[in-house]
Amino acid sequence: MKKLIIAATLVLALAGSLFANGLDNKNAIGMYVIGAENAVGGIQYERRFSDLFSTKFGVFAFYNDSGYSDPFNASFTVEGDFTLFENTWKDKISSRLFAYGMVGYTGTYERSYEYAEPESKKIEKMHNNALASVGFGFDFIFFDHLSVPIQFGFMGTFPDDPQVGFCGGIALRYTW
Repeated sequence: MKKLIIAATLVLALAGSLFANGLDNKNAIGMYVIGAENAVGGIQYERRFSDLFSTKFGVFAFYNDSGYSDPFNASFTVEGDFTLFENTWKDKISSRLFAYGMVGYTGTYERSYEYAEPESKKIEKMHNNALASVGFGFDFIFFDHLSVPIQFGFMGTFPDDPQVGFCGGIALRYTW
């Protein structure tokens, strides 16, 4: 009899966790990318402070000095999200519509070569840019823990490489 009660309790606990409400989770971590003329991405951590506001921190770093034209690339972003609408569909999928604003930094070390007779010339430059982005997104949460946010808007960089344009992004994160 004890084994039956323990087994039934485990089955109910697992079934409840599979179909729980993912909107109640306050933390998320995973990978993200937002593509524009110059994309940013990396590892992202989100903390939801309330049903209305959350913040995300993203970081990326790359270094390889063996033949790459951009041997160093790094970025850091901070994003604030404001929930506009949220809903749960049949206790399996949760979603929320949000508006976001993001600021950050990107740094790229660029290396190129100018070939002229009789010798070649190496050209090196460090690009330091601030970035800003605004837009909207949808965060789909499957089985209470798998978050797949999709977002779109406009992103700009300045002062070294000034540009503004449409951006789109996606992430894959674990929430708890």
